[in-house]
Amino acid sequence: EKPDFLYSNLGLGFLGQALANRADTSYPELLKRVVLEPLEMRDTTIALSAEQQRHFVPGYNAALQPAHAWDLDALAGAGAIRSTAGDMLKYLESNLHPPALSAAFPGSHELRADVGPGTRIAYAWLCNTASGDYWHNGATGGYSSYALFSPQGNYAVIALVNVTNRRPGSFA
Repeated sequence: EKPDFLYSNLGLGFLGQALANRADTSYPELLKRVVLEPLEMRDTTIALSAEQQRHFVPGYNAALQPAHAWDLDALAGAGAIRSTAGDMLKYLESNLHPPALSAAFPGSHELRADVGPGTRIAYAWLCNTASGDYWHNGATGGYSSYALFSPQGNYAVIALVNVTNRRPGSFA
């Protein structure tokens, strides 16, 4: 039986590049213009400045050995964004309380397919159907993350960790 849900980092990478091509700009510039500047996310980027690089925490693999941060280039939409907890909380706050004139946030919360028992997916947010919480996690070379926002509880959580997941599908 064919599943209703398939998630693809490659697909999100292609989508980011396609959107940038459609806007006749680069993905980093499109991200800056459409998301980062309107939300005043000043510490979020794809390419770190010299100052940001000095504060960039080194990453580690599952064996706690130093790991090289990934540079995703043309597939940046798959997970090349580097941010701070403070900026990510601004983003999550915007998901809880969308800015005026922004139809993108509510549209991105529309549930589209079953993932498994008690879980559905919107565009990229997974939703716990019992609690109504939206979440997404991820990992790249030396780093893991987990973001959650609860429309019912009116709260958000972000965890940024400088260790790659210890086992597939886990956060810790």
